[in-house]
Amino acid sequence: MMATEPRVVSAESLPLNLNDNRAPLWWGMWGLIAIEATLFAALLVSYYYLRHSAPEWPLGGIEEPELLLPTVNTAIILVSSVPVAWADRGIRRGLRTRLAAGWSVAVILGLAFLAIKYVEMSSLAYRWDTNAYGSIVWTIIGFHTAHVMALMLKTVVVLTLALRGYFTESRNVGVQINGLYWHFVVAVWIPIYLTIYISPRLL
Repeated sequence: MMATEPRVVSAESLPLNLNDNRAPLWWGMWGLIAIEATLFAALLVSYYYLRHSAPEWPLGGIEEPELLLPTVNTAIILVSSVPVAWADRGIRRGLRTRLAAGWSVAVILGLAFLAIKYVEMSSLAYRWDTNAYGSIVWTIIGFHTAHVMALMLKTVVVLTLALRGYFTESRNVGVQINGLYWHFVVAVWIPIYLTIYISPRLL
């Protein structure tokens, strides 16, 4: 057999490292956010539809939701976006320590949100199958909580890679995408909070 010549590949022919909004992953995440935003909007519209059709709200003599724990949780989840943005800007400048520190703080805040949400929901006097009010509230809160849990799992993966030095100034689209989803989960909580906890006191 004749020895074959090694194939020489030029640098220009190698795939480009897309580390910005040209990356397919970036647009895929925006597509996912659009789908999930539609689902959250449908749930909130369902809440107001049920409320409009009900003789009283909440139904069945259920008291208006308490504000303390949800308000504390709202503050926690809003603040959590700060270390996420701080970490994202840090790794774009090649600051790996800042990336790890920012995501670590974000994970702690996310876990605190979940812990407080567990305490709040476990103390409710009604279940998801009590009536229409219970069903829609548990569905909306449960859907958002599931998103926060999924976000925690994704972020732990990103944080693990960050601690191992995987992300650099020129390779950090994974950090950007996870941060984009984090901000979405934070932002969508605001209309949920206003709808479930504030609107019964206003309308």
